Amino acid sequence: MRNSVVAVELARLWAPDNLRRSAPGIALCAAIAAVAYYADTRSLLRFGAVWVPPLILTLVIGMALQPLSARPVLKPGLEFAGRTLLRIGVALLGARLTLGNLVEGGALPIVVAVAAVGCTIVFGAWVSRLFGLNRNFGLLTGCATGVCGAAAAMAASAVLPKHENSDRDLAFTVMGVNFLSTVVMVIYPTLREALGFSLFEMGVFLGGAIHDVAQVAGAGQTMGPQVLSDAVITKLLRVAALLPAIAGIAWWVARSGGPQTSARPTPPVFLFGFLALAALNSLGVVPAAVRDAVGQISAFLIITAIAALGMKTSLLALVRIGMAPVMLLITETIFVGLLVVGLIYGLRAAGL
Repeated sequence: MRNSVVAVELARLWAPDNLRRSAPGIALCAAIAAVAYYADTRSLLRFGAVWVPPLILTLVIGMALQPLSARPVLKPGLEFAGRTLLRIGVALLGARLTLGNLVEGGALPIVVAVAAVGCTIVFGAWVSRLFGLNRNFGLLTGCATGVCGAAAAMAASAVLPKHENSDRDLAFTVMGVNFLSTVVMVIYPTLREALGFSLFEMGVFLGGAIHDVAQVAGAGQTMGPQVLSDAVITKLLRVAALLPAIAGIAWWVARSGGPQTSARPTPPVFLFGFLALAALNSLGVVPAAVRDAVGQISAFLIITAIAALGMKTSLLALVRIGMAPVMLLITETIFVGLLVVGLIYGLRAAGL
């Protein structure tokens, strides 16, 4: 029964009439994403050592165009880009994973990645109550902080119950987690001497404690190819945990019941596409050129979805969100950083 419902929904989404109605909104979101990509490739988003991720520019442009979102001609496309294109983009992330590479660093990156993901999500759900925020907001920010930044936030939002401030909360999380990722990208590489880490441990620390893949690569690159490789492998282990993390959040929310979750999330079908692509890539049947192209398409689709998110988000509503969510994100960032440092020391003492 559930499979038939999913099939009907997919058929409705991809019906020619629906795609035709959605075309103007999708085209506008894609154009915003293209502007951000162009600016990034031309190094227009780099200001000395500071780099503004293209998704932040996309979000800002989208919010500036928010008054256009009320136009009927754009609404279907904004919904399609914000939901369907997002899920396709997340599914295509699986093509970046090769399970053989993910385990070559031994036990340390695996333990750090699993703990960073699981503990940060649970911590977010728990500590959000201390800031006067609901558990679902903590799950959203905890997933973004623990897994892989903006992509994880978008995926988590797809399975969390919707409410009137869903788009605002998601836009805040995407922007906040990228800002903090950029800050720690600059700070963390300077801590090696103080922490007493080897190059390998430093790579694991960067990959385990920084939220977004791009900022992990940026931090690792400043410390040389060995650190970069170990950081990216650790980070991809966290990305690989996206499937169980989102499935776990969906189960947690559905299990809790109550008025807040009476509209239970649909099965995260798109994540099985993520898993299938990761499996194919692990078998070596995906050519490198195809894998790179799929990675680029995935990134573009996610940024296109973020453009739709920006257009549906009022800047005034974002400003009014208050200090509690800001402090929550900062607390989660500090938590995952300290957790990774503690694990590295602990596993070093255990001889792992």
